[in-house]
Amino acid sequence: MNMLARNNHPTTTPYIAQAVMAVEELNVQFSEEKQQRAKQLLDNLFPLAMGSHQDVAAYVIDYCHIVAFFKDGQHTGLRVPSHFIGYNGELEKPTSLLFRDGKGSHLELTLDHPGGTGRIEVTRFDDMQLETCMRFPQPDSRAIVMRHWVSLLKGDLKGHPLVSRETKEYHSARREDYVLVDSFID
Repeated sequence: MNMLARNNHPTTTPYIAQAVMAVEELNVQFSEEKQQRAKQLLDNLFPLAMGSHQDVAAYVIDYCHIVAFFKDGQHTGLRVPSHFIGYNGELEKPTSLLFRDGKGSHLELTLDHPGGTGRIEVTRFDDMQLETCMRFPQPDSRAIVMRHWVSLLKGDLKGHPLVSRETKEYHSARREDYVLVDSFID
């Protein structure tokens, strides 16, 4: 999306910022459309080798990889397997998945596991949070970095996205601890 700045020079809004704004524009009552837009964002940032996150019935951790299963039994991995960083929960039924793009930004996907209906259904996301980092320069040429998580699916009573600052812990894809602290010295 091209926008004009005050000095009338065209600027390009980064893709992630566009995606965040598009999801935020939706009111909480449009949760189904938010789900679709969140899955579109996932398709754009972390695409599958085949198919779409829109059609995934289950995510499973297999060795160091994430495997997406579709309703018809077919399965696939990520187009770029190294984008999958970690998870919480069980290997066969993770509760959250952690991805990292090529620039080092993280995205946490919290999966909704409703009670058994006896049917194979498309996976729903409980939440999707994007990591944002703010740098605060210090006199000794180092910087304090504060990590914030912006929810794309959950909002406050006024419809604004929830923002939190917390340390998050995962099992890495290689079965080691993977910790994202809320602030650190860079």
